[in-house]
Amino acid sequence: MNVAERVHVMPLGFEHDRIVEPAREYRADRVILLDWIAEDIERPAYHDDVFGDLAAAGIDVERRDCELFDLYDSIAVIAEIVTAEATPNDDADVANDVYVNLATGSKITAIGGMIACMVTGDASPYYVRAERYASGSEPVGYGMELAVDLPTYPMDRPDRQQIAVLDRLVEAGPQSKKQLIRFGAERDLPFVRDCDRPFDASGKPTKQSYARLRRHVVDPLESREFVTVRSVGTTRQVHVTEAGRNARTAFGFVLDA
Repeated sequence: MNVAERVHVMPLGFEHDRIVEPAREYRADRVILLDWIAEDIERPAYHDDVFGDLAAAGIDVERRDCELFDLYDSIAVIAEIVTAEATPNDDADVANDVYVNLATGSKITAIGGMIACMVTGDASPYYVRAERYASGSEPVGYGMELAVDLPTYPMDRPDRQQIAVLDRLVEAGPQSKKQLIRFGAERDLPFVRDCDRPFDASGKPTKQSYARLRRHVVDPLESREFVTVRSVGTTRQVHVTEAGRNARTAFGFVLDA
């Protein structure tokens, strides 16, 4: 039987102590470092020390690509990690304890990490306050004065079938409602699966399936401005908005869960 691990997710920003010391202090079994360096920035030499000091403390280290200045990529990557680590599966029959360090990346990453914790409900975010701060080519903060646990609150996100439809609209472009009903049937989405009679004898979508698409998918997405519905000739097409594209990026991890 597997034993639950203490897994810390930390952006690999311009920090050393605020990464290494909480991992030691809270006896992390594994640290997943979110790594991204802009092309015009030289990687700090002390990044090697981060990996070396964590390894010296007996902590396994993994590196994961994440654009630290992109909110939606931060949400997506952190939420995907949390979901994978905190959910028992074929490889692990126990759920790991997941913690997200909000202090070691950009402010954008901190916001994304907090949102990811609220959306998944399966991770504990915390913030590490440094004893003193520096500037220039040195790490941003030195030492560790205090790690503050932060409360999380449930966050309403699009449900899985709504995210699947957003994914379809991003990948395939605008879709008629008939096309979305057929897509829903192919993917066995609940709005079609739970419909008493989604198609008539000739294979055309029924009024009931159109109503369920509107009530369970299109209207909720339109109310959040993730999609717009436009008349094109005699048909009504559903178009994804920029906000919808961002939502698909941020929450697309649920399609693989």
